[in-house]
Amino acid sequence: DSDKYTYESKTFNKKPDEVIRSLYLDETGKPSREIFLRSWGLFPSETSTEIKPYFKISFINADIVIKNGHLIPDRKTKILNPDFFITSTSKYKSVNLVESIWDGRVYEDENRLIVGGYSSEFNERPVGEINSKGRFISELMDDYAKEFPILQIPADQVVFDPFKWRLIRLKPSNGETIEGQKSSFLPIMLYGSYGEELTNMRFSLENENGSVVLHGIIEDNKFEIARCSFSDSKIVNSADGYMPGLGEGCIQPVNSEIISLTFEGQFSEDVKQNEGALYFNKNLLESADNAYKSKPADKEEISIDGSFNDWRNVQGIADPRGDYVSYLYPNPDTDILEFKVTNDEKYLYFYSRVAGAHGRTGEKGRYYWYTYIDVDSNPETGYPPTRDDNCYFGIAIGDDSEAQFEFVGNRFVKTFFGFTGIGAEKEVLDAKLKLGPSFYSPTDSEDNPRENYKVEYVKRKGKRFITHDYTEGTSEDIVIALSPDGSEVEVKVELAGFLRDESGKMLMSPGNKFDIAVGAEASSDFYGSNHWGADSSPIIYGYQLK
Repeated sequence: DSDKYTYESKTFNKKPDEVIRSLYLDETGKPSREIFLRSWGLFPSETSTEIKPYFKISFINADIVIKNGHLIPDRKTKILNPDFFITSTSKYKSVNLVESIWDGRVYEDENRLIVGGYSSEFNERPVGEINSKGRFISELMDDYAKEFPILQIPADQVVFDPFKWRLIRLKPSNGETIEGQKSSFLPIMLYGSYGEELTNMRFSLENENGSVVLHGIIEDNKFEIARCSFSDSKIVNSADGYMPGLGEGCIQPVNSEIISLTFEGQFSEDVKQNEGALYFNKNLLESADNAYKSKPADKEEISIDGSFNDWRNVQGIADPRGDYVSYLYPNPDTDILEFKVTNDEKYLYFYSRVAGAHGRTGEKGRYYWYTYIDVDSNPETGYPPTRDDNCYFGIAIGDDSEAQFEFVGNRFVKTFFGFTGIGAEKEVLDAKLKLGPSFYSPTDSEDNPRENYKVEYVKRKGKRFITHDYTEGTSEDIVIALSPDGSEVEVKVELAGFLRDESGKMLMSPGNKFDIAVGAEASSDFYGSNHWGADSSPIIYGYQLK
């Protein structure tokens, strides 16, 4: 029976993760993360949450004056790339507190939930599995065990969260108040006065006489959400801009030294906080029903220009700040915070935000940014990223195709494509691709050649060429733009650049569904370290080309 699964020598009608979720049913009989949290002593009580608005804005350094922690505005001061986010600070009590485990991941293999552990010596290896109760059972007991940080955590503190598909570590709180903080970027969630989710609200950042104002817009109705007045708002953070060497295929909107300032803003009188959420305390339209059913505006048109207002209303996926594998350097330039994707009939558009600056390397370092695209949503084709490459932890995706860019020595080198499937250079140059199991590297650990491996290529003057690390010459069908401070990047990729299958059909064409994530890795000599830093976003499953 194909609907039955053998797990720990037992037969279930559910997959292993579903078996674990079925342990936590609510009163309606449905799996509930709330019940999961309560079961493990993680449900909060005595909770209080404070939400604060912040505006991040870049300026040309020579155009501004800062005095006593405030910006002295001038009518000629040019505002660059206004941005907005909220920070929620929660204080609460619970029996246990939780820590994320980044030195391991869970993946399914032959109806078992395998735990892959990471070490600087051995990269990723299976170190155990998750049993049907969600507990970690270690299976690596030899001398190698001391090389894996996850195995240094007492096994009874390691639990699999089947709702978030991640490993967590439990520790007793000993009655102490726990404090947590998270940031959310646009688009943010707001609620109407009836308690309805304003899923149709759009956001606009506008300059108004020495202030930047965040407006919410429903149909033709505009409402002020928050404001930052330069002369009154306190500067809470200041960061120098990043200006790499540019070239064909890479844009940055200013060529002067810039500074990025973060201001603590103020919410409008019409915005109230309640239990960690933001509400409008007046009717936005005649009724909640109308407010909820109002038709959203048309999809944003993306321009690759280094101004990111056109991305503020595109929903993305967030990635935690500071999710570092222990043997890698905590490099803010690879610490991904957000990933977004959209498309039109000809192009795919990608966006990412990092805690530092995209492309920053130091004098001789390297920086790589790439999208992992599982074209057929099948982990058995392509290669599993980073399992045989000493960078970040692997993600559960079969990486068939990539769009990438490379910086060397703080200088943009190129954009390029990658394909991992059956065959190698010949198949790419002939544009007749076949999906199938493959590898990252053309040779194995004993330097024996492989038939199927990742091929990187560019299109130049209408012709396709194989490319390699350090090889200059960008692909003319991929262009990127950096924000003035480098923290944001946007990428435009021509769909035809992903080539065609053996039958002549484009691998990426309207109607196709695929799984996708973004990753970045870089040497960290800028920070005085000889270790690489890297990060990967969560996976966006089932994205459909419109």
